[in-house]
Amino acid sequence: MSDLIDILQTLAARSGRSSSPLITLRSFPPGTGTRISHLAVDQGLQEAWVQVVGTPFFQAQSIALAALRRGTPFAITGSSMVSRASLHLVTLDLLRNEPSATALLIAPDPDLAMLHEREAMLLARYCRPVLPIAATGGTQRRVAPTARLVITTLPELHNHLLRFHDRAWRFFWQRLRLIVIADLHVFHGVAAAHLAMTLLRAARLTSQPLLLGGTLAAVSGAETALTMLTGREWRITAVDDLPRPATTLALWQSDGERRREIARLAEAFLAAGAAVRLVATPWELADLRTLVDHEAFSVGMQPMPAHVQIITGADVGAATVQAALASGAVLVVLLLGRGMTEPALQRLAVTDLGTWPLLRSPVWPPVLNNSFVSALHLVCAAGEQPLRAEEIRQWQVESMVELLTAKGYLSRLPDMPPVWLPGDQSDPYIPLDLHAAGTEPIYLLDEQGRQFATADSSLFHRWMHPAAGLPPLRGGQQVIARDEDQGTITLARRDGRRTLPLRQCRVQIREEWAQRELRRSRGGRGPLLSWGRVVVEEQVYAYREQIGREPAQERKLVTPLTYRWQSPAVWVRLSHSIHPLGQQMGWSVVAAAALITLARVEDCVSAYDPATNHLYLIDAQNSGNGLAEWLYDQIETILPLAYDIALEQRTDPLFEPLARTDMDWLLAVLSGETEVAIAMPALSPGRTPGENRPVRTSEPPAR
Repeated sequence: MSDLIDILQTLAARSGRSSSPLITLRSFPPGTGTRISHLAVDQGLQEAWVQVVGTPFFQAQSIALAALRRGTPFAITGSSMVSRASLHLVTLDLLRNEPSATALLIAPDPDLAMLHEREAMLLARYCRPVLPIAATGGTQRRVAPTARLVITTLPELHNHLLRFHDRAWRFFWQRLRLIVIADLHVFHGVAAAHLAMTLLRAARLTSQPLLLGGTLAAVSGAETALTMLTGREWRITAVDDLPRPATTLALWQSDGERRREIARLAEAFLAAGAAVRLVATPWELADLRTLVDHEAFSVGMQPMPAHVQIITGADVGAATVQAALASGAVLVVLLLGRGMTEPALQRLAVTDLGTWPLLRSPVWPPVLNNSFVSALHLVCAAGEQPLRAEEIRQWQVESMVELLTAKGYLSRLPDMPPVWLPGDQSDPYIPLDLHAAGTEPIYLLDEQGRQFATADSSLFHRWMHPAAGLPPLRGGQQVIARDEDQGTITLARRDGRRTLPLRQCRVQIREEWAQRELRRSRGGRGPLLSWGRVVVEEQVYAYREQIGREPAQERKLVTPLTYRWQSPAVWVRLSHSIHPLGQQMGWSVVAAAALITLARVEDCVSAYDPATNHLYLIDAQNSGNGLAEWLYDQIETILPLAYDIALEQRTDPLFEPLARTDMDWLLAVLSGETEVAIAMPALSPGRTPGENRPVRTSEPPAR
């Protein structure tokens, strides 16, 4: 497949543009990993490994196996076939050594669940006796409860395996010994809260302590995040312990017609005999799945085995880009166009690709205990088995149980000691979107009314207004219908069209938890940064629209959309009043955070209060997703990148007002040329002005 690079260069030369769309190429050499001559696994598995994978064993497998046998949670780094096979190897070894045990594998989405099923069955096929393996979403759905290894997704685990634990799944849960989670880094923010509570529910149904394991990309802060998520320390292998194939990253400048360019690239690679995987955002799936009719072409939100990975934009995140590079692909093509961050990424790629944001290990922000997520899972847990007082104390949810009992969601029985059952409220087993904080997701429909994906309900009034361009801050799809009662959004393709919501926001500070001085690169006293909880009232009354190269236009909404939520936030008071039209301010910082961390651009909301000169960066989900806490500790690391993003957007017809506003206040904060101060909230007893870590007026959400 060495000629794939030649094909790409030929396509670039024939593009008909004045400058080549091929921005740069970077080759990544192969890595051999740390090999070992022997691994203490079952003899049948040793032979199966040689038959299926055909390579020696590796040190990462030995480390994971040793941790599992000690009862320590383990995580194998990497997103390649060898990473997945190593996870299957360790899992199958436990099942062969414990003939009565069962295991559960949680995959990020149905596509990857089916991939894990196929690959795990290849290993199991060479073992005698054969271990039955089944995925809950595949053709073996009916026999899955009798399998020794069950592969599922978190929504299916919540709504099927746990819900019917005492019926079809009774014998599986009684013998469950191990839960492994593939691509742990996908479960960040609110998704981490869902995973943590689901693991607690699963542990209650087993007769013995649960063992844990998984795989993850190379992310910064994984040890801390996993410890907070599970309450247990994890053994994580080094990223270089497993082999990696040689691959090449190509950055391709899109001219705005991404769909046409993707089709041209894919068809050229398919004609050369290569398999092509298209990695896209949820908003684009319905449109792109019908782009090319070829058995070697597939579309999804995560990389899958293929010779070529084509990524539709930078908003998929650094972890996904790096997973594509580690997937075994010969070539990874990333399209960069006119999204919020993409012009800056194009310039930075030319100047220094070695420190490029999407090639650095993304940060896993702290895993937050979201109260809305916890409440949902507590009611479900009470339905699976009565909640006991001892469990409630261990989980540190006493006050939440009292509140749910007072509202009728839980009912306390007069046993001694007392137990709690579900109340007479509605069915708590709602469909889960990983990023929705305890509410039903929004269903994305194509033009024929067919559902193809779900989205976080907190986006409904901000990013999904009538005629909105999606993905946020990039466009390409347009909202042509929205049904608030049914919770549905209908999308249609609109290449070259982008929108930016115009908003009015009122923010009330409810609690201040901490305050510190923002560090400046040039030294000197910086502005004070605060972290706490706020209540936000937001109204989207209009939007800016820009199509092709035409000037941007403002369009008013017939009916403004309002939304109110309460969440953690960080805030700073600027030195002089700013009056940005429609809250066009702060989005460059939000976009920079999405490049550096695992968070999405939808996970944070910027808001400015001209009455107090406060600029807020707020967790988008009710009760928070952990990003504000990370920003409080690390905001200095992204402000220079935010300035670069704003700088590159100052001539863009859509983002120009936002870019110039952000450049002004960011320059003042970074350089100290303009005095910036913050109004101190009322001090609680025992606190002194200027204290770096003041006594909290109340505790932040429990971790």
